[in-house]
Amino acid sequence: MSAAVRAPAPAEMPSELPETVPALFQRTAQRRGDAPALHFKAGERWTPISWVDYNRAVSRVANALLAEGLNPQDRVALWSSNRPEWQIADIGIAHAGLVTVAIYQSDAAEQVRYLLNHSESKLLIVEHRKLLDEVIALRPDLPGLQRVILIEGDAPEGDGWVLTWEQALRRGDEFGRSRPGLLASRWQAVRPEDTASLIYTSGTTGLPKAAILTHRNLTWTAVATLQCFRGDPHDRVVSYLPLAHVLERVVSELRQLCTGCEVYFCPKIDQVMEVVAQVHPTYFTSVPRLWEKIYAGIREKMDKVSGPRRMIRDWALLMGALRTAAYERHKPMAPWVRWQWSLADRLVFRKVEVCISGSAAVSPDMLRFFYGLGIEILEGYGLTETTAPATFNRPGDAHFGTVGLPLPGVEIRIASDGEILVKGNNVFGGYFKDPKNTKETFIDGWLKTGDIGELDKDGYLKITDRKKDLFKTSGGKYVAPGAMETQLRSQRGIAQAVVLGDGRPFVAALFTLERDTAEGKAGPHDPSAKR
Repeated sequence: MSAAVRAPAPAEMPSELPETVPALFQRTAQRRGDAPALHFKAGERWTPISWVDYNRAVSRVANALLAEGLNPQDRVALWSSNRPEWQIADIGIAHAGLVTVAIYQSDAAEQVRYLLNHSESKLLIVEHRKLLDEVIALRPDLPGLQRVILIEGDAPEGDGWVLTWEQALRRGDEFGRSRPGLLASRWQAVRPEDTASLIYTSGTTGLPKAAILTHRNLTWTAVATLQCFRGDPHDRVVSYLPLAHVLERVVSELRQLCTGCEVYFCPKIDQVMEVVAQVHPTYFTSVPRLWEKIYAGIREKMDKVSGPRRMIRDWALLMGALRTAAYERHKPMAPWVRWQWSLADRLVFRKVEVCISGSAAVSPDMLRFFYGLGIEILEGYGLTETTAPATFNRPGDAHFGTVGLPLPGVEIRIASDGEILVKGNNVFGGYFKDPKNTKETFIDGWLKTGDIGELDKDGYLKITDRKKDLFKTSGGKYVAPGAMETQLRSQRGIAQAVVLGDGRPFVAALFTLERDTAEGKAGPHDPSAKR
């Protein structure tokens, strides 16, 4: 087993920050007061929610949960898209000393049934009537679910099993008046090692496993990311990736509790670029698929320009390429290049402060292209089991083709078979009700990631492939398909790609085309391609 690589300790880790979610929230809410915290779209206008109102809503939700007689560490499930009520409910659950069970809005009803029963959730907060109807149909199979709270719409008449959001909040108000001081004592009793959330991982086989994330996991990781790239109260963040995914929780919800920044909730995921144009976020998190679509769109528009604009395009791309080359050599740009690139940046390109990419690999050539446009995309790496990030590239010091250095306080080690091992306060507490898989996931205190990788001479981590994805051809050669699939997806017109060849004398690839590409290639003899 190789020697571990540990990121240099930051000059000053903000140790004064609390280690539980409610304590961290209260610290920031008291300091930020009437400053805007959350923004949602009402018609065509953005409506702000101040930290004062955010705090008040959190207290009302927490009291509503306490009114249900829930005990510390009981589970409350949350099935909704990103919206202010999601974060309000999540922080309220933490204040009541309870555990959030995050459910993707896209999860099928049978999946939700399993998650609710496996987690032994006592209460479910659901977004709208369509999802509620699915829950009502499942009610006979949900013996432990005591109550459902509906965020949006009217509750059906019946035995009171379903309450509307407002009905629940009013019950919380009454409970708070009858039991003053209980809520404060409940959140102040929360410990860093207490479970804050269960995040279900899909895995490749079998039933989903519930990763236990503690308050320390969440708060410590959020603080560690601040040592990698800056954050302050003036930041604007667009929340559009599912909050049921821990990466979005960390970068938009937990970092906000540290910095007091503003979060804008995108109404629909297909409106994200429209929202970005309106909000001008100071840092933006995405997945490779969106970067690939943006890249394809830019290249397509560039190919269509002609005349003097083509000359400007070629000149701007040259300046971008020279800037990228100087960056990768860790050398300053020549003065004439710096001046020309700055002019190109003002004329053609748009600057973005911090862009983050996670969940899958991005082609290094695509990263270089974006950097030439003045957009530095910082790739990171992590799992649900590492509270999302374990490594990040740093602004101004990114190594394209790698996922960066370990977070401050995180150690990375490469096992003898190439598997990446991780240790740090971001590593989860095991799988809920699953000691067998928990035991198999660790070796001598190190988390086994299941990914294959290597460390370069500077300690930057490069992901080679998933350990389970490696296959052997009939000639005995091991093949890592991940890098080839990433390269294929970066080609214009390709939507998805998969590399095959296990036990075969050859390696092949299957791919699907982007819809526009397929329609453009289809001839009159092939009407099916336009479906």
